[in-house]
Amino acid sequence: MAELSLEKVSDLLGMQKIPGSEHELKVLCVRIRELVEMNGEDWVRQNSQKLLEEWDYIIRNKIIT
Repeated sequence: MAELSLEKVSDLLGMQKIPGSEHELKVLCVRIRELVEMNGEDWVRQNSQKLLEEWDYIIRNKIIT
């Protein structure tokens, strides 16, 4: 599967402005692509709130360097 754009990731997660630096957002796009490959787009949409909560935790705690 080709890399997902930030716009597509935003659509899947139902959030227009996702926090994070350019590097962090690239990492998010890769991870969401992997989740789509494993579970499908519907699964990502259904679990978007939990995924966004986890992303917020990652950003707040500076887990991605």
